[in-house]
Amino acid sequence: MNLKYLYNILCVLAVSLAATSCHDSDSTGEPDPPVPTRPSDSVHRTVLVYMLADNSLGTWSNDLSDLNEMLSAAATGALNGGRLIVYHSRPGTDSGKAPQLLEVTADGIETIKTYPDDPSIYSVDADRMSQVIDEVKALAPADDYGLVLWSHANGWMETSMSRSFGDDRRYTMKISSLAKALDGKDFSFIYFDCCSMASVEVMWELRHAAPVIVASGIELPADGMPYDLTLPYLFASGDPDVVGAAATTFDHYDSMIGSARTCAMTAVNTSAMQALADASGDIFAGVTEFDPSLSSVQPYFRSAVRTYMYDFEDYIERLNPTPAQIRAWRDALADAVVYKANTPSLFNLVDIDRYCGLGSYVILDSREISAFNYNEREWYRDVVSRSPLLATDNP
Repeated sequence: MNLKYLYNILCVLAVSLAATSCHDSDSTGEPDPPVPTRPSDSVHRTVLVYMLADNSLGTWSNDLSDLNEMLSAAATGALNGGRLIVYHSRPGTDSGKAPQLLEVTADGIETIKTYPDDPSIYSVDADRMSQVIDEVKALAPADDYGLVLWSHANGWMETSMSRSFGDDRRYTMKISSLAKALDGKDFSFIYFDCCSMASVEVMWELRHAAPVIVASGIELPADGMPYDLTLPYLFASGDPDVVGAAATTFDHYDSMIGSARTCAMTAVNTSAMQALADASGDIFAGVTEFDPSLSSVQPYFRSAVRTYMYDFEDYIERLNPTPAQIRAWRDALADAVVYKANTPSLFNLVDIDRYCGLGSYVILDSREISAFNYNEREWYRDVVSRSPLLATDNP
């Protein structure tokens, strides 16, 4: 990932000056008591940024850099009367720097709550995430809620050594646990400010979590979303313009040169995922052999960071669908993927000649279905396992 170290150091200083109420626990080691919740009128939109930064991103001060961008946006009126709340799991949880709930305003950053200093509680736990969401809704009532998930991520993969979403002191969150935490929370959008979450497996698992989900199919540079540019879209009057935010993020990186010109963004209409699953299942039902050409499907990753995500359309085409099947499938994909854009390469290391907006795991052999617990994914059980080659292996 790209690192603008000197810039981030300056952002550390800027945020420290602006967030005078964001301070560590006192010398007794006990966290400050939470600030009493003040009565608040409902606003048109509250956006929660769930920021998991007790990892390398926090070490590099990317969290403080993004908080500084949020401050800049708020100072120019980008919140449009809405409220921006940040759950900040900051570096140093094990040494007394407990997570905090912050509010970013035009006047600075206010610490709303410092959570109990208990390092045994991890912010990637579904119960903690659900608790935070409920607290934010009570604290900042609104007609509409949006969620930004900020951290490292690794798509659908679930092993002890890989992260589906989040990284809190090396503990991670399974995509199934994320779906559980978000169940019934009624967000109007979810924006993944992290790498490699635009896969069909992720979107299927989270299809009930929000009407629109924005994510990247590849690695994002460490700077992530440019909040000073995108927050006006997320706080737009009426419906949030999440496609505008995704396009702005893409344009930001597409304007760069060299290896910094790296980005691929996707916005998905989750209500169309059922039709895409149906069309895909019809094609998988006819797969009776593994085509050797499957080994050449467009990858969305580099060898140093293997997410095992490949271009979904390239994959489907190599499963030899009938003309009617591929037409129906492409119609379903067009309904589901409402925005997609990609730079020509990933860090100048991997050419991105094809980007349909969704990645997918590619099975080359029936023995591979258990890799990274793939056969536990809902997409595998509901769609991929319809292949006669795999049906007997369906758990």
